Amino acid sequence: MLRDTQKNFLKNLLTLFICMLSVLPVITRADLTSYNKTDAIPPFSTLNWDDSHLLTKTQLLYRDYDWAEKKRSHAVLSISPFAQNADRGKTIQGKRCVLPFPFDNECGQPVIDTPLGDLTGRTSMIPLMYNTNNVWPGGVTDPLIAFAKQPVLLAAYEEFFPSGIGLNDEANIDPHQLYAFFSFPLKYRKRGLRFDTAIEFYNFGLRMQGGFSTIRQVREDTIDLTGFEPEDGFVPATPSLQNVTNIENFLMKKFDDIAEESGIGTCEDFINSSAEEFRFYLYWRQAFAINEDADTDWAKFLLIPYLEVGASVSPGLREDGYKFFSAPFGNNGHPSAGFTAGINFDFRETIEIGGEIGYTHFFERTYCRPVPNNEFQTNLYPFSTRVKVNPGDNWYFGARLAAYHFIDNLSMYFEWFVLDHHKDEIDLVCPDPAFVPGVLECISSFKTKLGNAGFNYDLSPNIGLGFLWQIPFSQRNYYRSSTIMAGLNVTF
Repeated sequence: MLRDTQKNFLKNLLTLFICMLSVLPVITRADLTSYNKTDAIPPFSTLNWDDSHLLTKTQLLYRDYDWAEKKRSHAVLSISPFAQNADRGKTIQGKRCVLPFPFDNECGQPVIDTPLGDLTGRTSMIPLMYNTNNVWPGGVTDPLIAFAKQPVLLAAYEEFFPSGIGLNDEANIDPHQLYAFFSFPLKYRKRGLRFDTAIEFYNFGLRMQGGFSTIRQVREDTIDLTGFEPEDGFVPATPSLQNVTNIENFLMKKFDDIAEESGIGTCEDFINSSAEEFRFYLYWRQAFAINEDADTDWAKFLLIPYLEVGASVSPGLREDGYKFFSAPFGNNGHPSAGFTAGINFDFRETIEIGGEIGYTHFFERTYCRPVPNNEFQTNLYPFSTRVKVNPGDNWYFGARLAAYHFIDNLSMYFEWFVLDHHKDEIDLVCPDPAFVPGVLECISSFKTKLGNAGFNYDLSPNIGLGFLWQIPFSQRNYYRSSTIMAGLNVTF
């Protein structure tokens, strides 16, 4: 009778927990998150939260005293190789850009997912000749001076705007992003090795995480979308831009030349190896026995509140703004700090459930990069300047469900995360009204929802092997990246 009562109680509780996962509206592991829309919640080990925070021995004292006597709890070390892939995502509005026929996949179905090179919009060529308030950077008003080092772009300007008529006109920009637009399907691959280690003292602990990886981001195709306008499609307002042949000859076929003149490399794929992040944490967690001496009708469980504060550095290679298809390592050079607070409920004979909420702040950095000098420019920018980038904060929510040794020595868990990266603040080091850094700010936020499914098998009380799959659910301005990880986990 007691076991049936507990099973019914836990069954109802589990049902409620799953329902909560489906409706939680909050913005969202007891870890820092990253300033990286390819890998914002990177796993560093396959271990469940309890094992990585050296709490399993304490929990076993309430479940299996003989096993607890064999379990060590002074330190833990995890070594975990991983692989991450992505070739699509969603735009910042949460929509998918539909590529026109005949760009179909191998099954003959239209490709409807957003290519990675188009997450912030397709690349437009006409606005490269535009300026702000009839002024180019440095206060230049003469196009011969503005494009003196960019003869290909100057030739296009003289062809389409010989008298300046139509310059900066929004009516020349196709709202469907087809006429004079490019699409860039990319394939992103990351392979690496990460480690996670912790040392316990009383109910406190110190943790350190880090990793190294190789990123390979390849341009699979360059799709000129100009010829795929529908019959009632877009026509530029300026007559000189209505000649499709000239658009092709002066802009579309000259893409690589225009980019090279702007100091931006487009011909080589991005392939680099580097350190990622190194993270350092101080944490507190404690297990309180609930209903230990109560009547048998009450479920017995451990109430485990926890708090963790941490900081990180990203000493590896930084995203190169002058390589058109580059990708960042770690936080792209920005140090970070943050905290996480949560609570777990560990029911003695069945499952463990819990949740947390956390915050990560990223510190500013100053560097030189291409910056838009017109609000209609996307992805490719002809002029550069020094900027101070103060990244937006990450707020995140996580929930978990775990079962220890639910089949012999096999344990499993599932974690669900929602993360929201707020908009960056980007300021010019040397103020110049011709630049429009606000364009970059507006495309800097991102969101993601993902899950971690982990399995760990104990070869002995203190040595185990693990497997983790990080599953993408939904994204906005974020890679639909999937990660698999194997782990060797040792407790001392």
